[in-house]
Amino acid sequence: MSMQVPVELLPEVVLGYGGGAYAVVSDPAGPPRVTHVMPTFAGVTLTFGLGRTSRALLEANPHLSVLWPSGLAETMSLIVDANVLSVAADGMVKVRAVAAVRHRPAPQPESHDSMGCASGD
Repeated sequence: MSMQVPVELLPEVVLGYGGGAYAVVSDPAGPPRVTHVMPTFAGVTLTFGLGRTSRALLEANPHLSVLWPSGLAETMSLIVDANVLSVAADGMVKVRAVAAVRHRPAPQPESHDSMGCASGD
């Protein structure tokens, strides 16, 4: 299940998730790079630090996603797609949020134990 979030409301919505998030940067040579970040907001602009490799990947593809996982206060994860505005030599990256969604996984089939029996049988 997904619910769209207006990007203008992100600073307010993020308060329920705490300060930490994960930046997900595409890597054409392998799996995406996932890095823990501490974003700050100025309207729909987010700023956070990234390492050398992630910054280099953003030079080639200036788009990324930022994920705030669900936790105790929130039952849905928050996923924000963003475009890179600037990458500074000191590692700070500035991005503009272009879309956001709160997402909860679809219900899973009933779990089974190692004997193939449904839980609770």
